[in-house]
Amino acid sequence: MTRAACGVRSSGAGVVAHDLTLKRRAPHAARLLMLVLAVACTPATTRPPFGPYPEALRAILNAPPARVVEEARAWLVADGVPVRHASARDAFLETRELSGTVRLRVWADPDAPGRARVTVEAVYRPLEDPSRTQRDLERAVPENSEGQRLADRLMAALVEKFGMTKY
Repeated sequence: MTRAACGVRSSGAGVVAHDLTLKRRAPHAARLLMLVLAVACTPATTRPPFGPYPEALRAILNAPPARVVEEARAWLVADGVPVRHASARDAFLETRELSGTVRLRVWADPDAPGRARVTVEAVYRPLEDPSRTQRDLERAVPENSEGQRLADRLMAALVEKFGMTKY
């Protein structure tokens, strides 16, 4: 084996050995650092990739977003409405389907400190089509439907509990 193959080279002042282990560790450490940063800053959220319909109910409540979602979940469960998903961290709630096709969603976004911009959406799916996304098939519920009355009652309960701010 030659000196160059062993990581040793000759120089005018003598023989210098290269530390090959540092060269091997550096890429591993860089990959580990990138993995740690990726996990720490994950953009994953449980919120859907779409926003509410314009017909959804909106109010600015005097409570932080996480607290609004927790209260909405508790109110719905007490009213016998099955909650599919609720996340205080993401400030989002979604119910299971009611009456076969109706679903409620609650978004609570930060407004001023200690306030939340709350949106309660009631939607239904008039038909099933596996070739299209769920959101493509959803429509806002009619104004006097049971789904809209449930959304109205939920928003009224949240306004009563926390109070509402008008700008």
